[in-house]
Amino acid sequence: MMVPSHPLPTLRAPLLELPLPSLPRPLAEAVATGSARAFEQQLAAGRQQPDWDAKGALEQAHGALQLGLVDQADALVLEADALAPGWGLVPDRWGLWPVDPLQALGALEASSAEAQRHCLQLVDDYLLLRHLPALELWRSWLAAVQDRWQRAAEPPQLALMGLLLGRAEQLSGPLEPAIEQLVGEEQVVADPAAALAVWGPLSRRVPHWTYARLKAADLSLQLQQLNSCGEHLDGATDDQRQLPWLCDIQARLAMARQQPREALGRWDEAIRLAGASGDGELAELFRQRRREAEWEAEWITQTPPTQAASGDQALDRFAERLEAWAERAGVTLSPAGVSGVPDPDGFAAFLDKASGRLALAG
Repeated sequence: MMVPSHPLPTLRAPLLELPLPSLPRPLAEAVATGSARAFEQQLAAGRQQPDWDAKGALEQAHGALQLGLVDQADALVLEADALAPGWGLVPDRWGLWPVDPLQALGALEASSAEAQRHCLQLVDDYLLLRHLPALELWRSWLAAVQDRWQRAAEPPQLALMGLLLGRAEQLSGPLEPAIEQLVGEEQVVADPAAALAVWGPLSRRVPHWTYARLKAADLSLQLQQLNSCGEHLDGATDDQRQLPWLCDIQARLAMARQQPREALGRWDEAIRLAGASGDGELAELFRQRRREAEWEAEWITQTPPTQAASGDQALDRFAERLEAWAERAGVTLSPAGVSGVPDPDGFAAFLDKASGRLALAG
């Protein structure tokens, strides 16, 4: 996103009442997440419906506009005009596309005056949003979110940001630093779900924005949205794939998917990249995570399958692995208490102690 280096205005501005239409739920979700692929699926499905009409085409046009697909949005407005000849959705001031009178009469008979007025309003709203200056969009978005940043995750503000991204080159300064300041580390910790609703669409809409991609992938993983995390990682640019933090997220995703060997390989790469950049502290962090994952990988691969075993057999096999783990870690398993009362806190303390020793042992 190439824009001049002057900072964006951050002074409080009056909130503009912009005519953002209410879109059908599946379309609204595709737009809110910034997913052009989901939008294309919604559009294809809509065109297959027998009731596909001018209203549906105009709603899709608004969705495309909010996703930055301006040419496709304009084409959908023309398609809506063709679906409702005689309504004057696209005025033909020069008589370039004369309407078949019989076709226009049939469309008018099949429609209501209210439907026509609604479509004309959608066109007017589209034209206003289509040509609204980027600075006005920025001021409106900023006024809505300054008092409470979580509003940036609400549909109206997501729509405004979608429109703004389509014309960010008009701004006097870069958009990225201003949003990173508004939804930074403190906000991510306070409300991960709301932060993901902001960073997820930005990662999809601005692929080269590294901060957005890392935050979207990391938050998706934190919230157990593994497919979404994988999507953000798969969309990384070549330069982003050389970042140790991206390799770390790939490794943690592999662990969440029960693929420890894949995780070890990604941490190896993260360690290499961190070392090559001269960041020894970061490399050591990844070594620690790799050591912990290595033991988990060993546990998974060496523990005999217990699915076909009886309850006692499965318990015996688990006990064997637990004893081997304790011996390797240099800790003593507490003998079964005389009372036979379970001690979950003691067991948890044992696991923490053993895990720490194993990590130190490498």
